[in-house]
This record gives sequence, C-alpha cells and structure tokens, in this order.
Amino acid sequence: MSAKTTSIRSSCESACCAMQQTRHSPFVTLRTLVYISTLVSLALNSSQSTAQDIHFGQFYNAPLVINPANAGDIEGDQRIVLIHREQWRSVGSPFRTNAFSYDLPVLAGKLGGGRYLGIGVSAFSDKAGSTRFGDTQANLSVSYAIKSGEESLLAFGLQGGYGQRSAVLDGMRWDSQYNGAGYNPDLPTNESIANGSASFADFGAGMLAKGNLKNGIGWKAGASVFHLNQARISLFGSNADRLLRRYVVHGELRIEGERWIWLPKFFLAQQGASREINVGGLIHRRIGVDSRYTTDKNSSAFYFGCFYRYKDAVVPTVQFEWKRKLMAGLSYDINISKLRAQTSYRGGMEVSLQWIGMFSDKRMKLPKSVTR
Repeated sequence: MSAKTTSIRSSCESACCAMQQTRHSPFVTLRTLVYISTLVSLALNSSQSTAQDIHFGQFYNAPLVINPANAGDIEGDQRIVLIHREQWRSVGSPFRTNAFSYDLPVLAGKLGGGRYLGIGVSAFSDKAGSTRFGDTQANLSVSYAIKSGEESLLAFGLQGGYGQRSAVLDGMRWDSQYNGAGYNPDLPTNESIANGSASFADFGAGMLAKGNLKNGIGWKAGASVFHLNQARISLFGSNADRLLRRYVVHGELRIEGERWIWLPKFFLAQQGASREINVGGLIHRRIGVDSRYTTDKNSSAFYFGCFYRYKDAVVPTVQFEWKRKLMAGLSYDINISKLRAQTSYRGGMEVSLQWIGMFSDKRMKLPKSVTR
C-alpha cells in the first residue's frame, strides 16, 4: 500500500469515528461534515502534515520527539518537559496532544573527555473527538556522546517504545436507533462497531552534532529516523496499515549580539508522501545578572519570535525563562493552508513548560541576611 493510501485510510478511520459522534440528532450536522472534510483534506494535502505522527510548533521544546540523540544534551543535570497542543477546535472536536519527557546525562565525570551517557523517558497521548481516536505511547531513549574536536561534540541515540492506537465507540448514537419519536438505545445499530485497539513496539535512532565556530557562533544539527520496524497499527485487523518511517533533520544557530541573542532554527520531516518544513527563529535578552561564585544571583530571559510551517501555518511564539531553571512557552498556529476558509485562520494553541535542574550547586549559598 502506498504512503498516500495509508495516510488517507488512517484519516478516514478518524473521519468514521467523527461521523459516529453525533449525539443529539439522527442526522449528520454541517459542522460534522466540515470536520470530516477537514480530515480527508489533511490526508490528501501531503505537504501540510506528517500524516500519522504527532508534531509540535515548538519542536525545539520537544527534544525526544524529534531525536533520541537529544537525551542528556542539556546545560544542567536533569530536564523535565511538559507540552500540550490543541488543534482544529474551530471545525469540530479538537485534536489534543500531550507529551512528557525526562532526561539527564550520566557518567560524565567517570567517562571524562566530554563524554556522557544520556538517558531519557518520554510519553505522549494524541486523541481526537469524543471517540478518543488516536495513539498513546511511551519510549526509552539512550544516547552516547563523544568529543569530536576542541569545540564540537557528536552524539548517537537509540529509542524503543510501546504504543497503542485505539478508539472508543461505545455509547455513540446511530441513525437506525431513532424511531421517529426519539432515540431508542434498545434498537440495533446495524453497524459493525470497530471498538478496540492495536498495540505495537516502535524503534528509532538518531545522531546529533554541535559545536562553536571561531567567531563565537554556536551551532547544532541532528538527523533521526523513527518507526524503523514499521509496526502494524490498523484497528480493523488489516496487515497493510503500518507506521511509515519518519525521517527528521533539524538544526539551529546561536548568535550573540551586544544586547540580544538570535536563535535561528529549522525542522524538516518526511513520512511517506507527507512532508513538514518549519523555519524561523527566536530572539532573547537576559534580565538581571549571574553570579559564578554565589547562588543569590541568577538571570532570567524573555524570548519572542515566529516560525513558518510551509503551506500550513504561521506560528508566533513567546517564552519566559525564570532564573535559568523554569521555561514557559506559548505559541499559536495561524492557519494559512487551503483550510483557512473553514477554520477562519484558527489553527491551534500550544503551551510548554520546561525545568532544568542541578543535583548540586557548587556555588556558595549566602545567608538570607546577606542576600536581602
């Protein structure tokens, strides 16, 4: 089966679930029809989505979603990331995606030479509509990093996980259950209800390189591939529907000016016939000062910027970092695709929260009477 056919079928499964959601009328409403046409359009317009996989406008705040080699690549001892995305509320029951990850570098002191072993765990839930059609998955990522030069590092990562695709159709109301006077749940549905789930193992791999140029510009680039085993994921018992391999390339620069720091970024993904191209950047400025010797002074930072997802959306973004520990991000997809008339340019909102912590701070902690 071709990538495009698989994409269409996956979206049609979701469309069928959406069609069976109408609870208060025996007739399919105009809103539901718009929702179904949206899903099919998303499948046909392969340049606008990654078809079967989750994706985030704040891709740079979802490190283990885009590359397992990102595990442990942090300026700290540990990192926790939470991210929530809600999309297509304007055309029906929204798609909701929640993701979590925790990662840390270990054995850095024992391995020496800038090397470390990165460990990360992550999980996500991606559901649509009252049938909760979608995927739930948990992964373990392991990376190994080595120095490839005085100012550069190279990391390799592997990811393995367990996932489940499911839909809950119990309690849906069908045309045949309306007797002319009202809804009668005792009447037969005359439908073959596809309640159930499909479980699968999933594997991926990636690599990451980063360093600093002689002019002080920092750079980072990575490549990864997901669904190496192309697991079967059909709810209808078919062996043809599989998770197509997803290929990802991403990168960023860090350019420090006198007052502002510029962070250009890009993200490319290809899955079957579906392609996502996301380019843009953030600028930020630090507020306050840092102390190298005492814990009483830690600067904060304010970020803002914009990204463009090719033929799909413009994504304005703001972030605030508190004392180099906690980062909160907010972005919104302004839909500019062929669906903009149906959505009134409304795409989806995304919220992220990231915490980077230290197991121990080697700086001296001053008494409270001194820091006041």
